[in-house]
Amino acid sequence: MKEHLARLQDRDPDVRRRAAWALGEMGTAAATPKVLGALLERLREDKNKWVRGAAAWALGRMGEAAATQEVLEALIQALRDRDPDVRQEAAWALGGMREAAATPEVLGALIQRLRKDEYGGVRRAAAWALGKMGKAAATPKVLGALTERLLRDEDEGVRQEAAEALGDMGAAAATPEVLEALIQALRDMGEAAATPEVLEALIQALRDRDSDVCQAAAKALGKMGKAAATPKVLGALTERLLRDEDGEVRQAAGLALGAMGEAAAQKEVLQVLSQCLRKDEAPGVRRTAAEALGKMGTAAATPEVLQALAQCLLKDEAPGVRQAAAEALGAMGEAAATPEVIQALVERLLRDKAWVVRGEAAEALGHMGEAAATPEVLEALIQRLREDEDWVVRMNAAEALGQMGKAAARPEVLQALAERLLQDESGRVREEAAGALGRLLPAHPEALRAFLRTLTVPMTPQETQTLEKVFRDSPGAVPAVRALLSDPDPEVRSRAVWALGWMGEAAATPEVVRDLLARRLDKDPTVRTAALEVLRKLPVSSETVSAVLRDIQGDEPEAGEAAAWALERLGRRREP
Repeated sequence: MKEHLARLQDRDPDVRRRAAWALGEMGTAAATPKVLGALLERLREDKNKWVRGAAAWALGRMGEAAATQEVLEALIQALRDRDPDVRQEAAWALGGMREAAATPEVLGALIQRLRKDEYGGVRRAAAWALGKMGKAAATPKVLGALTERLLRDEDEGVRQEAAEALGDMGAAAATPEVLEALIQALRDMGEAAATPEVLEALIQALRDRDSDVCQAAAKALGKMGKAAATPKVLGALTERLLRDEDGEVRQAAGLALGAMGEAAAQKEVLQVLSQCLRKDEAPGVRRTAAEALGKMGTAAATPEVLQALAQCLLKDEAPGVRQAAAEALGAMGEAAATPEVIQALVERLLRDKAWVVRGEAAEALGHMGEAAATPEVLEALIQRLREDEDWVVRMNAAEALGQMGKAAARPEVLQALAERLLQDESGRVREEAAGALGRLLPAHPEALRAFLRTLTVPMTPQETQTLEKVFRDSPGAVPAVRALLSDPDPEVRSRAVWALGWMGEAAATPEVVRDLLARRLDKDPTVRTAALEVLRKLPVSSETVSAVLRDIQGDEPEAGEAAAWALERLGRRREP
């Protein structure tokens, strides 16, 4: 120690700097009056900024043992040093002395640096120092300064340190104003703010007597998402959800659990949410519990949860709760497609007085896909598609049928979709019916045949335009439609011809053209006429025309038709 003290007086600044560091490494054991005096001399008088900074650092390493009045005054003075590195080291040093340095004068000086220093590193160090002083620094002025920096500082590191400092202060910092600021800051900081210190402070705030504080703490935890889903946090939120007398606090806790998604889908959490669905007296809390389970997705699809949601869907008096239960089941997809759940959804789809519930039930069944495509479900969706007075329900029913894939590609389904496509007064319903048909038509040849038979001829221009869009958006149906060109029923053949024409470029291939040329020789005049019209309009290239001519032999029946067609198409291309 004597050797290091002597080197503090060396002419070489690097030697003095290393001596100060060496004394600091000794920690509290070096905090004698003589050492402190020597370091203070370097801090106050040394012309080299690195030596001054090292002296401040060394004092901070000695912790509370160095927190004498004289040292604190010198560090306060160093906070005003012309060099930012020295100011930063002075702030770190004061933080290292913890609560022992939390005098009004020190707090005031750190607040000033936090608010006004132009260097982000100094502001970060000031925020860190205030946090390390803990509850002793949690004065209104300090909390105000940290909150201000949390919301407004341009430096992300300063905002981060401000958040952690507030967390270090624990429940003493959990005022509604601070928590609201933390919530706003989390929009930018997100999971990065979920440090152990911040989480502990928010857990303490959840137990506050003030309901506003509890709600703000729950909201802040929710903003942190899955990063906040620690066992301790989940336990604190479920405790509020079960036992808090204030419905708004319970609701805030449920929202926070939902925001954490699958990470919160632990057995105890699911049990508490299921219990809330069954027993909580507040509709808003029950709805929030259902929404939270939905956000947890398949991870929440346990038998107990599914039963609770199904019962809630059937028996809850509040339409908003029933709607949320249906939405949650839909979010779980195939994992929720049990007989009990499907029966409950069908019951609400057919009989619920609230259109929002019927619509959500239809959408949920669609999300379950083929797993829900039972005859009872298809029949219920068709009924709602045809008869429901609300366009949203009809739209969701159409979309659900399309999502069920091959299992829903039945004649009665396609017929109902075709009716809505051509007749529904709502453009949104017609759009969804078209989309559903586009997905289902390629899936089942017999259903496609039945669909074509439902088409009325002649059609209005609007009907033709609508069907053109359906088939143009279903290029995968080309093989199935070609197969129907040989159907025994001339009505089916003629409509298959028209359908190929509606498909546009997807059907403009040599193989399709040859099939259409063969239909020019069909026994039925309506088929021959349709083939002529489609061959004239189909957007074929000159390469396709040439390929057709190469493939047809002169003695084939359709050779004459092919030659005439080719001359017409090629001649049309040469016209000016």
